[in-house]
Amino acid sequence: MSDATAYIADASVWINLAATGRAAEHLRAIGKPMLITETALGELDRGRPKGRQAADEVQGLIHIGLVEVVQVPASQEDLFFSLVAGSAQQTLDDGEAATLAFANAGLADAIIDEQKATDLAALRFPDLRLSTTTDLLLSVTMVEILGLPAVADSLLRALQLARMRVPRSRMDEVVALIGLDNARKCPSLPAAVRGVAGAVLA
Repeated sequence: MSDATAYIADASVWINLAATGRAAEHLRAIGKPMLITETALGELDRGRPKGRQAADEVQGLIHIGLVEVVQVPASQEDLFFSLVAGSAQQTLDDGEAATLAFANAGLADAIIDEQKATDLAALRFPDLRLSTTTDLLLSVTMVEILGLPAVADSLLRALQLARMRVPRSRMDEVVALIGLDNARKCPSLPAAVRGVAGAVLA
């Protein structure tokens, strides 16, 4: 994680944090403002009919002051629309676009997990600082405050309950923490990591 003054997280990150069962502990350990755009919060709300609980978790965190809801600044609205309009290969969903647009204003660093969003951000905003849920959970501060056992448990819960995506650069670290037997039970991890016959880790 960077030395940002605040972080803004996309909907998928909040789904992962909710799955850990200790989202409030993680946010307190970060010790910096955690933000969510109204757009991303709306995406979580739309998951309620499907039985997803992340919206309720985030609303609880908002209520106790651990999360702040923000809007895309007017200066970034054109950028937002450029990220959601166009060919499918060059556009993102509304929540991801809002998160990146807010971060591009220099108001916070973005935490975003989707590969397409991180790839597009690297191309269009090479100076934008991005991190993932995995980076957050494995940060030095998090490990120091919560301890490795709690961090490992949170990783496993996010993987098994929310199908969290793990960056290739942190795959070995995650597997070492949760154990190979547990890794094999996490469907969001690559087949090669789970020991599927014939699979190769790209």
